[in-house]
Amino acid sequence: MSTWESVVRTRTELRTESINRLRLLVREWALVADLGFSDLVLFVRTWDGAGWIAIAHVRPSTASTVFKDDPVGAFVPRSRAVAMERAMQSGQAVQLSGTDRHRNPAPHQLSEPVEVVPVGHDRSTVAVLARYSAIDQHRIGDMEHNYLAACDALLTMVSAGTFPEEVAESVGAAAPRVGDGIVRLDQKGLITYASPNARTCLRRLGVSQSLVGTSLTDLLARVVRQWGPVDRAVRQISAGQEVGSVEFGTGAVVASMRAVPLLVGGQPGGAVVLLRDITELRSQEKALLSKDATIREIHHRVKNNLQTVGALLRLQARRQPLGGQRAALLDAVARVSTIALVHESLAHSPGEQVDFDDIGPRILAMAKDTAAAQDHPVPQVKISGSSGVLPSEIATPLAMVLSELILNAMEHSGAQRVWVEYERTDSEIRLGVIDDGVGFDPWHIEGLGLEIVQTLVADQLHGCIAIRSGDRPIWPRQLPTEIDGESARQATTIARVLCPL
Repeated sequence: MSTWESVVRTRTELRTESINRLRLLVREWALVADLGFSDLVLFVRTWDGAGWIAIAHVRPSTASTVFKDDPVGAFVPRSRAVAMERAMQSGQAVQLSGTDRHRNPAPHQLSEPVEVVPVGHDRSTVAVLARYSAIDQHRIGDMEHNYLAACDALLTMVSAGTFPEEVAESVGAAAPRVGDGIVRLDQKGLITYASPNARTCLRRLGVSQSLVGTSLTDLLARVVRQWGPVDRAVRQISAGQEVGSVEFGTGAVVASMRAVPLLVGGQPGGAVVLLRDITELRSQEKALLSKDATIREIHHRVKNNLQTVGALLRLQARRQPLGGQRAALLDAVARVSTIALVHESLAHSPGEQVDFDDIGPRILAMAKDTAAAQDHPVPQVKISGSSGVLPSEIATPLAMVLSELILNAMEHSGAQRVWVEYERTDSEIRLGVIDDGVGFDPWHIEGLGLEIVQTLVADQLHGCIAIRSGDRPIWPRQLPTEIDGESARQATTIARVLCPL
C-alpha cells in the first residue's frame, strides 16, 4: 500500500471504491497538469472535518513548478479552506481572484491555488483537486489557449467523475505526453488545433497538407495505407472515439498515439490526441535486442566449444587405466563442463544473469558421474536454501568452487552423505558443502582442487573460505563468523564460502 493510501485509510472515512477512484486519478493526472501548466495537489477531508490534508502532488513538464518543496502532508485547517469547502458543498469548481492568489502565506502554509476542483465519484465529492500555476493568463499565445481549454474540459470531467474512465489503461514508457505533440479534435473528428511538435510528427509520417479542418483519421489512413492495411485501433483512436493508445508506422517512421475523448455536458465534445515520434526509441530497442541476441549466440558457441573440449578429454581419460592420469583428466572434464553449464544458462536467459538454483543440481549430477567414473562411492546429496539469480561474473567462479568442493568430498573424504547449503542476503551469499566422510587434511592434500578454490574465492569472488575436517586446523583461516552451523554438528568436513554481492 502506498503512503497516500495509508493516510486516506487512517485519516478519512472514504470507502474502498472512492480510494480506487483517487488511485485512478493519480495515475492519469499528469496529462491535466501538463495541459494546464500547473501543479496539481490532491486534498482529502479529515474524518473529523477539522481540515484538509494534501495526499498527492504532480508537477507539470510544460512549465516551472510552483513548489520548491513537496506539499504532500500539508494540512489546511477548515478556517482557511474556504474554497475547498465551497467546492466540496457545491460540487462545482471554484476559481480564486487574483487578490486571494497573490497574498503572502506564512512559511508553513500553502499559497492559494488558481482553482479548486471537486473530484466526483458516484454522485458525490470524495476529494478536491487544487491547481497552482504561475502562468500569466494575459500573456499567452494560441498554443497556451488551446492547452488550457483542454485542461478545463478535463477538469470538468473530473468534477463529473468521467475522467479518467474506469477502463483507462496504464500509460507506458513509449506513450506520448503533452510536450511530444497534441492535436485537438471537434465532435466530428476534425482537427481544430495541432501543436508544432504534432505537426512535425505528422510531417515525418508523410502528412504534408494543411491540418486544421481536416479529418485526422483520413490523413493517417492515407499515409499508413501505403505500407499495409490500416488497423482498426488507429482509426478509432485517431477519431477520438475511444480511450487508448496505439503504435503505427509508415516505413521507417514509427509513432505512438493516445486519445482522450472529451465530454461537454455529458455529450461528446471532441478529443485530445497526443502524438509522439518513437522511431529513435524503437530503433534503440531493436539494437539492444540485436546485441542481446548476439551475446547469447556467443555464449551458445562458447558452450558448444567447451563441450567439445570436455568430450575430447573424456575420450582421452577412457584410454587411461584407473589412477592419477585418468583422475586428472576427469577432473579437467568436470571443470570445463562446469563453465559450459554457466554459458548454457546465459545462452537461454536475457541479460548477464544466471539462475544459480538451476545450475547447482546439474553440477551435483555431473560431480556424481565423475566420482562414479573413478570408482569412488557416490553419496546422497541434499540441497537446502536458495542462491537465486546471480550475475555471470559471480556465477561462473562460484559454480567452479561448488564443483571442486563436492568433488573433494567425494574423492578424498569418502562421504556417504553431502549437504549443500545456500544462504543469501542483500549484501552477500554463503555457500556450505558439508559431508560425513572420514575427512581429509586440507593442508596436505595433493592436486589443484583447493588451490583453484582459494584462487577463485580470493581473486574473482573477493570473498573468503574456511574448511574444517575432523580435528585438524581450519584451512586456510577462520571466516568472520563461526564455521559451524546447525546442520553441521554431526559432520566430519565443513567447507564454507562467503562471497559479497
